[in-house]
Amino acid sequence: MKNKVKDSGDERSATGGSPETKYPKNFIRFLGTAGTRFVMLSQRRATGGIWFSYGGCLGVIDPGPGSLVRICEAVPPLSPIDINTLILTHRHIDHSSDLNVLAEGMTLNSAERRGCVLLTEDSSADGDSVLLKFAEKKIERVCRHGDGRITALPGGVTAESVRHEHHGVQCYGVVFRKEGLPTWGLLSDTSALPSFPERYSECDILVMNVTMLLPRSRLDHLSMPDAVSLLEVIHPKLAIVTHMSSMLLDYGPERIAKALSTERTKAVAASDGLVVNLEGPL
Repeated sequence: MKNKVKDSGDERSATGGSPETKYPKNFIRFLGTAGTRFVMLSQRRATGGIWFSYGGCLGVIDPGPGSLVRICEAVPPLSPIDINTLILTHRHIDHSSDLNVLAEGMTLNSAERRGCVLLTEDSSADGDSVLLKFAEKKIERVCRHGDGRITALPGGVTAESVRHEHHGVQCYGVVFRKEGLPTWGLLSDTSALPSFPERYSECDILVMNVTMLLPRSRLDHLSMPDAVSLLEVIHPKLAIVTHMSSMLLDYGPERIAKALSTERTKAVAASDGLVVNLEGPL
């Protein structure tokens, strides 16, 4: 059986079932799919990052504006109290604004330090940290990205950091692995780098922040041609586009998926609330 993407009101599912059913054991849910400040501020698409449950690691990547609200409104329910991991790819506000409130949820019911946060060095710099000291003192482990660095996450999951290039801030993608489960990765905000085909070659599922319809030399964001070129070299079973600009949204999700799909890769343009079964047949 192939992964299915079904319309279900304001949400969609790639689990083979409707959002009213329970979640798969290993899945990701797109809390928001907006890219650029303009889409964020208009909320044409929601912001909030990606919720994931993978091998006992339960967390949120890039909890931007509204992340807590999207979690609390989710059907089936999600709870910030269940989180044991928070990951920032970079410090920009559309990726980090809800970090501290989710850290509060992660540590709320624990008498001891709890959970893991993985972020960049410049996200935790003295005097300009996006992680407040009030929140940090409750967290068991605060880890930093480094190119090729392997971070141990809860449940025996590992996260390999992949260096990106994005408007003068430190930025990293992540490849997640656990024995017995599909390998999946996130390619975050970045210009196209020659290292990406090798670094993401193992991914069965690849989430890609594709923001631009066409390349623009001033902007360190992936464009549709960048994504096409990458998928001509690597062949994940499923590629999912998120973090889309107004221009890309106007172009249309179906056209995006068609342009990126190949004989070896099924492509999907994510919608707010999309659920992907990481362990299901691809």
